[in-house]
Amino acid sequence: MPNIRQNTILLKNREGQLGVGLGLVFPCAESIGLVGLLGGFDFINLDGEHGLFSPESIDAMVRTADGFGLTVTARVPNIEGPTINLFLDRGVMGILGPHIETAQQARQLVDACRFVPNGQRSWGGGQGTFYNDGRLLDQPGLKRTEWMAATNEQIIVSAQLETALAFENLDDILAVDGIDAFAWGSNDLAQSMGLPGQPDHPDVKTAERSVEARIHADGRKMLWDMHTAINLPSLILDGADLFAKANADNDAPNPQMLTSH
Repeated sequence: MPNIRQNTILLKNREGQLGVGLGLVFPCAESIGLVGLLGGFDFINLDGEHGLFSPESIDAMVRTADGFGLTVTARVPNIEGPTINLFLDRGVMGILGPHIETAQQARQLVDACRFVPNGQRSWGGGQGTFYNDGRLLDQPGLKRTEWMAATNEQIIVSAQLETALAFENLDDILAVDGIDAFAWGSNDLAQSMGLPGQPDHPDVKTAERSVEARIHADGRKMLWDMHTAINLPSLILDGADLFAKANADNDAPNPQMLTSH
């Protein structure tokens, strides 16, 4: 078998389970190390669209995750090939492309993520392709195209549908091969429907339910059919809130009691 990263989300799905992940919006290799030591997590997700990730920090996140057997996925800033390469070449194994509105954009996303014949992914020289080193990539008798095909099978490509136009073009988008799952962007969707700041508006939720039903009817998946994740800021804020409330009524020790001995 080629030396490739195994996508732990797909491994869990084959067992009939959801992948369990930690979402990051800023670089924090220490948090990856902590959940890696804790166990029970399968992947790390980086929000590269709204987060603070440089190529160097992505490289560090993947390297740390590799050490604990955790897959790294990412929402990318855009679907341009060179942008996605910066994530895939670091070793990211799942790409969520934002703002997909047309079949052409869906095809562009797939082309950037998958090697030929399933796409047009550019061959890089980072840790995502084991630095293009034959000793790491190849075994006797193995063709480089076999490594590319095996890697294509491990990459999860997802499209984020965030506007009313995307919903209108759903049938054309679903006709594009190579997309494994779909997701929303409820805030942006609400804005495109003339309901800014109202992601929970009944019209927004009705539209989402309708499109999800059509996606499932086509035999396709939503991203949450494959995995679930909790964001690190939520963990910090929820924990801090609980701690603050639990200690809100605690009285400070009487100074005289502290010095009475």
